[in-house]
Amino acid sequence: MSPEAVICVVDDDDEVRESIGTFFRSAGVKVAKFRNAEDLLAWPNLLMMRCLITDLTMPGMDGLELHRELRRLGSEVPVILMTAYPSAEARERADTQGVSSFVAKPTDPETLLEKVEALLSS
Repeated sequence: MSPEAVICVVDDDDEVRESIGTFFRSAGVKVAKFRNAEDLLAWPNLLMMRCLITDLTMPGMDGLELHRELRRLGSEVPVILMTAYPSAEARERADTQGVSSFVAKPTDPETLLEKVEALLSS
Protein backbone atom coordinates (compact mmCIF):
# COMPACT_ATOMS: atom_id res chain seq x y z
CA MET A 1 0.00 0.00 0.00
CA SER A 2 1.43 3.38 -0.94
CA PRO A 3 2.57 5.60 1.94
CA GLU A 4 0.27 8.45 0.87
CA ALA A 5 -2.83 6.25 0.92
CA VAL A 6 -5.30 7.20 3.62
CA ILE A 7 -8.03 4.74 4.52
CA CYS A 8 -11.13 6.36 5.99
CA VAL A 9 -13.39 4.62 8.49
CA VAL A 10 -16.89 5.95 9.15
CA ASP A 11 -18.86 4.27 11.92
CA ASP A 12 -21.02 5.67 14.70
CA ASP A 13 -19.87 2.83 16.99
CA ASP A 14 -16.78 4.11 18.82
CA GLU A 15 -15.51 0.61 19.57
CA VAL A 16 -15.71 -0.56 15.95
CA ARG A 17 -14.11 2.63 14.63
CA GLU A 18 -11.26 2.52 17.16
CA SER A 19 -10.65 -1.21 16.70
CA ILE A 20 -10.31 -0.92 12.93
CA GLY A 21 -8.19 2.22 13.24
CA THR A 22 -5.82 0.65 15.78
CA PHE A 23 -5.39 -2.52 13.72
CA PHE A 24 -4.73 -0.63 10.48
CA ARG A 25 -2.24 1.73 12.15
CA SER A 26 -0.39 -1.27 13.62
CA ALA A 27 -0.15 -2.61 10.06
CA GLY A 28 1.44 0.67 8.93
CA VAL A 29 -1.67 2.05 7.21
CA LYS A 30 -2.68 5.69 7.56
CA VAL A 31 -6.24 5.91 8.88
CA ALA A 32 -8.67 8.77 9.34
CA LYS A 33 -11.72 7.98 11.49
CA PHE A 34 -15.10 9.68 11.50
CA ARG A 35 -18.21 9.26 13.64
CA ASN A 36 -20.57 10.08 10.78
CA ALA A 37 -20.75 10.67 7.04
CA GLU A 38 -21.16 14.40 7.40
CA ASP A 39 -17.83 14.68 9.26
CA LEU A 40 -16.06 12.78 6.49
CA LEU A 41 -17.58 14.98 3.79
CA ALA A 42 -16.45 18.10 5.70
CA TRP A 43 -12.88 16.76 6.06
CA PRO A 44 -10.48 19.16 4.30
CA ASN A 45 -8.25 16.26 3.17
CA LEU A 46 -11.03 14.29 1.46
CA LEU A 47 -8.99 14.02 -1.75
CA MET A 48 -6.33 12.02 0.15
CA MET A 49 -8.81 9.17 0.77
CA ARG A 50 -7.91 6.02 -1.19
CA CYS A 51 -10.53 3.67 0.27
CA LEU A 52 -13.57 4.02 2.51
CA ILE A 53 -14.84 1.55 5.09
CA THR A 54 -18.29 2.62 6.28
CA ASP A 55 -21.17 1.32 8.30
CA LEU A 56 -24.47 0.97 6.49
CA THR A 57 -26.76 2.08 9.32
CA MET A 58 -25.86 5.36 11.01
CA PRO A 59 -27.76 8.40 12.27
CA GLY A 60 -28.04 11.05 9.58
CA MET A 61 -26.62 9.96 6.25
CA ASP A 62 -26.25 6.18 5.97
CA GLY A 63 -23.44 4.32 4.21
CA LEU A 64 -25.23 4.02 0.87
CA GLU A 65 -26.17 7.69 0.90
CA LEU A 66 -22.53 8.51 1.63
CA HIS A 67 -21.45 6.35 -1.31
CA ARG A 68 -23.89 8.17 -3.61
CA GLU A 69 -22.71 11.59 -2.37
CA LEU A 70 -19.05 10.70 -2.95
CA ARG A 71 -19.89 9.59 -6.50
CA ARG A 72 -21.85 12.82 -7.05
CA LEU A 73 -18.73 14.73 -5.95
CA GLY A 74 -16.66 12.78 -8.50
CA SER A 75 -14.91 10.42 -6.10
CA GLU A 76 -14.34 6.90 -7.39
CA VAL A 77 -12.67 5.51 -4.24
CA PRO A 78 -13.56 1.90 -3.46
CA VAL A 79 -16.13 1.55 -0.68
CA ILE A 80 -16.44 -1.34 1.75
CA LEU A 81 -19.87 -1.35 3.35
CA MET A 82 -20.26 -3.02 6.76
CA THR A 83 -23.51 -3.94 8.47
CA ALA A 84 -24.66 -5.85 11.53
CA TYR A 85 -27.83 -6.69 9.58
CA PRO A 86 -26.63 -8.28 6.32
CA SER A 87 -29.98 -8.85 4.60
CA ALA A 88 -30.30 -9.93 0.98
CA GLU A 89 -32.05 -6.62 0.28
CA ALA A 90 -29.16 -4.57 1.73
CA ARG A 91 -26.62 -6.61 -0.24
CA GLU A 92 -28.62 -6.15 -3.44
CA ARG A 93 -28.89 -2.37 -2.88
CA ALA A 94 -25.12 -2.20 -2.31
CA ASP A 95 -24.39 -4.27 -5.41
CA THR A 96 -26.78 -2.24 -7.56
CA GLN A 97 -25.16 0.98 -6.40
CA GLY A 98 -21.64 -0.29 -7.16
CA VAL A 99 -20.24 -0.71 -3.65
CA SER A 100 -16.90 -2.54 -3.90
CA SER A 101 -17.44 -4.96 -1.02
CA PHE A 102 -20.20 -5.83 1.45
CA VAL A 103 -19.27 -7.38 4.81
CA ALA A 104 -21.15 -8.45 7.92
CA LYS A 105 -20.28 -7.15 11.37
CA PRO A 106 -18.48 -8.06 13.43
CA THR A 107 -15.75 -8.03 10.82
CA ASP A 108 -12.26 -9.33 11.39
CA PRO A 109 -9.88 -6.34 10.91
CA GLU A 110 -7.36 -8.58 9.14
CA THR A 111 -10.01 -9.53 6.58
CA LEU A 112 -10.79 -5.84 6.08
CA LEU A 113 -7.12 -5.07 5.54
CA GLU A 114 -6.89 -7.85 2.93
CA LYS A 115 -9.96 -6.44 1.15
CA VAL A 116 -8.50 -2.91 1.18
CA GLU A 117 -5.15 -4.12 -0.16
CA ALA A 118 -6.89 -6.10 -2.92
CA LEU A 119 -9.05 -3.13 -3.91
CA LEU A 120 -6.08 -0.76 -4.01
CA SER A 121 -3.93 -3.11 -6.04
CA SER A 122 -6.57 -3.74 -8.71
